Amino acid sequence: MNPFPIHFAIDLEPDKRLPEDSDKTFDNAGVALERMAIWRDRIEAVTGAPAQFGWYVRMDRHIGALYGDPCTIAKRYKPLLDEAARAGDEIGLHIHAIERRPGGGWRANYADEFAVCETVSESFANFKTVFGRNCISARMGDMWTSEACMRKIVECGARYDLSLETGRCPKAMAALYPGTGSKGWRPSMVGAPLTPFQPDEASEPGFWAVPLASHPRRDSPLLRVLVLSAYSAAATGFRRIRARKTLRPQEHYQPGELQASLNAAINEGKQPGFCLAIRNYDDAAQTDNFIEALLNFARERPVKFCAPAEYVRLAMAAG
Repeated sequence: MNPFPIHFAIDLEPDKRLPEDSDKTFDNAGVALERMAIWRDRIEAVTGAPAQFGWYVRMDRHIGALYGDPCTIAKRYKPLLDEAARAGDEIGLHIHAIERRPGGGWRANYADEFAVCETVSESFANFKTVFGRNCISARMGDMWTSEACMRKIVECGARYDLSLETGRCPKAMAALYPGTGSKGWRPSMVGAPLTPFQPDEASEPGFWAVPLASHPRRDSPLLRVLVLSAYSAAATGFRRIRARKTLRPQEHYQPGELQASLNAAINEGKQPGFCLAIRNYDDAAQTDNFIEALLNFARERPVKFCAPAEYVRLAMAAG
């Protein structure tokens, strides 16, 4: 039996989403690197296989405006990232489109797709400056993506895009960041595949979109689940009639809810692996609980914590 692949995509970014100059720390990025190094030994002991993770570093215009250098986070933690790379981890990019707003503060702006694509290109160039190689894996921030952005990521040399969050409904950035005047919309992802796929937009045979794992919704009152399921059915032409929710390692689950969510995602039989995103470990206890739950699963069947290339290979072999 091929092992069940798991990819942990850990975003290394400021501790707050829209920090001010007085609180622009990014200490949790270091916490993530240190704690996952400890977890690596534990995971390998349980699974009997080498464990690899993914580190997706912010190196975009917002980081440059905050710290004076878009490479600040990568430079501070480069020794730890180099050590992680030697262990087989993926080092990639996490990219947000955040800008100064009139009157001060910050806002998200995904309405200006040209500017978004420019910051994508700049981020890839910054990555090469720091690491001396091309970036092959990237994740857009704010649960956002677009066909043009995906084409730009391909053009920049990436082979894996981990931006899609299966089951997400469309949402205005102004609602995601209330009171900021943020622009643009998160697109609908209710029909996003559960398996890695090669999107038509890419026009590149070696490029893969890798959606984040999800489970059939059961976390809300029945009426809300029914409404969301009706939307899912209508939006997908009844290809998917049950609403889904992205699996979040840092989410606060009620007692028994985490195991039920994992079981629902695993036992459904349509999901050949778990690609999971962690926002720079800002709730270490919840992430620890999530990993423990995954290790319980690993005691029942083969599991492999791996980088995107192996994740895709194993997921497609399972399909």
